[in-house]
Amino acid sequence: MPLVKMNGKEFRQPSRESSSRRCNSKGRGSVYDPVFGISCHFCRQKKLCGEEDCKRCGDFDMDQPCIGKTDCSVCHSNNGVLCRGCLKVRYGEELEEVRQRKDWMCPHCIEEKGINPYWICNSSFCLKKRKMAPTGIAIYRAKEMGYESVAHLLMDQLQKSIMRKR
Repeated sequence: MPLVKMNGKEFRQPSRESSSRRCNSKGRGSVYDPVFGISCHFCRQKKLCGEEDCKRCGDFDMDQPCIGKTDCSVCHSNNGVLCRGCLKVRYGEELEEVRQRKDWMCPHCIEEKGINPYWICNSSFCLKKRKMAPTGIAIYRAKEMGYESVAHLLMDQLQKSIMRKR
C-alpha cells in the first residue's frame, strides 16, 4: 500500500477499492479517513467526500480544499464545515448552490452577525450549549410538518416560543 508524506510523517494511502467506494456515494461519503478526511460539524464523520473531482479526497492533496464539504466565507472554522447530507437535511441547502455562492456563511456567523436571529446551528454540541435538547433524527418530523429542513422547524419553534414569552 503506497505511503503519503505529510508534515514529515508517512501515512498509508487508502486502497484503490476504498477510493472507488468514495466516489460511489455522493450522500455522506463512505470512506472514513482519519488523515485526509475533514470532520463535518454536525455528524462529526471524518470521511472522504464523494466528489469525483475533489483534489483533496481523490488525490490526497492536503493543500487543496475538500469540495464535498462547505467552507464558511467568514470564519473558515470547523463550525462552517458541513457534509452534503447534513447541509441538505439539517439546513435545506444544496452543496452545489453553496459552492457557487462565495459569500456563503455558516449558521454560527449568520446568527453572530444578526442576519437571522432564529437561524441557529442545530448540532447537538451547539444545542447543548444553548441548554436545548439535541433534536436527534428530526428530519422526518420536520418534513411531516411541512418544513424544508430541521433548521426551518427549529427556527419556527424558536420564534413562537419568544413570541409567547412577550
